[in-house]
Amino acid sequence: MGNLLLLPVIKPDMNKLEEAYEVADDVSTPAGGAKIKVPKFFQYDGASIPPMAWQVIGTPFQPRFMPAAVFHDWLYHTHQVARKAANALFYDLLIASGVREAKAAMMLGAVDTFGGWYWQNDDDDLDYLKRLAGRIRKDGRDPADYGMS
Repeated sequence: MGNLLLLPVIKPDMNKLEEAYEVADDVSTPAGGAKIKVPKFFQYDGASIPPMAWQVIGTPFQPRFMPAAVFHDWLYHTHQVARKAANALFYDLLIASGVREAKAAMMLGAVDTFGGWYWQNDDDDLDYLKRLAGRIRKDGRDPADYGMS
């Protein structure tokens, strides 16, 4: 996986939470014989950790969680792999970033248990992907290179 460079976003896309980061340059990682590529301009809100778990797990923007979270969120948006494979990659990237196995296993359990709600893109997610595809095209790139249809 290449270096993940993120920029804090002062005014996130309307589909994002109040706090978001934007990928500053394309980043990719191998996944099951494929290459997952997250595009520059993708905004995400860090790891989905409820505030009551921050003392045990950490905050959503903990640096070791950010690479795993960006790829996980991207795969939940684009469905390039099955949900189970997206969750497995999340776990693998947490471990690769230095997260202890016990904590990574708890985080994997959380996405396995509660992630189904976020797997299905709603109309707001689909609108966000259209806006993002437009930004990618305007930047001279092809959204299909990132698994976007």
